[in-house]
Amino acid sequence: MIKNTFLGIGPMSLEVINSLDFFSKKFKKKIMLICSRNQIESDRLGCGYVNNFSTEQFSKYIKRKNNRLLIMSRDHCGPFKRDGNRKNLNKEIENCKISLKDDIINDFKILHIDTSECGSAKYEVAQELMDFCNQTAKDFNKKIFFEFGCEEHGILTNFKKFKKDAEFFSKFSNRQFIVCQTGSLVKSIFQVGQFDIDTVKVMKKIANENGILLKEHNCDYLNFNQISLRKKYGINAINIAPELGVMQTNLIYTLSKFFNLDNDIEKFKRFVLKKGKWKKWNYNNENDLIRFLSAGHYHFNDRRFKYLLEKINKKCNFQNLMNKELEKYLTNLVST
Repeated sequence: MIKNTFLGIGPMSLEVINSLDFFSKKFKKKIMLICSRNQIESDRLGCGYVNNFSTEQFSKYIKRKNNRLLIMSRDHCGPFKRDGNRKNLNKEIENCKISLKDDIINDFKILHIDTSECGSAKYEVAQELMDFCNQTAKDFNKKIFFEFGCEEHGILTNFKKFKKDAEFFSKFSNRQFIVCQTGSLVKSIFQVGQFDIDTVKVMKKIANENGILLKEHNCDYLNFNQISLRKKYGINAINIAPELGVMQTNLIYTLSKFFNLDNDIEKFKRFVLKKGKWKKWNYNNENDLIRFLSAGHYHFNDRRFKYLLEKINKKCNFQNLMNKELEKYLTNLVST
């Protein structure tokens, strides 16, 4: 297992990646860069929305930072886990193998195998994908570790299913994390779930019996006390992603208003709302500003955003401000 890996954070943009690099070096903290297939993807499958990075381009960008504390990791790799992919299962398995092979070749260390949309074939497909990964790692002389988890977010764990998952996963010597559902759930720009201590106690016992660490997803919008509670009851790692995209979008919005760039921010806002990515996060019919904040990060490659950021950078150093925002956030969240 890779030790001291508590923070799993989504690489939501170039600016977020740069800020995570800055933070991890300053405080000597390991950070798992948890890349969804929508964010970072093999060029054979269309690349990702973060800077239009292919897996290889992303890997080269991270390696140029010369920061061993940044651990490239794959989040939710499994059939039907990339937006728009609704092909037959066999085709989806082959696409996953293309994606995972690129991950391994380009030195991703922790691979989350998620077969939650494979129905009764979830263990069969997971076995196939993990065997493929291990063979690929052997062929290219790489060392990898697995994360495994199959349940839907926001639904408390079915202990019978969780135990079955753990027993299946325990067969793999390079296991690292099993995903545990604790009741946490992200909607819009809020945490709407509730951490269930009794559930976590049972899952921790099952995980320990099978030599696996517990990882909780959906840990956005939590405070220091809520994170401390998770550590106390045995959560070994957490995932945070959309909150950092919201953080950057909100900073852009605030600076645009401060520097009287109202027309430019409104153009970008209208574009984001029209594209409809906010529907994924919609909760209780929010207003347009909240919808914009929840989905702005999907469109940082758009010319409207780039033009706006260029204008802001003429008046201040946006990256430095982003570094300060993220440092304040993470130091308030976890003990350094």
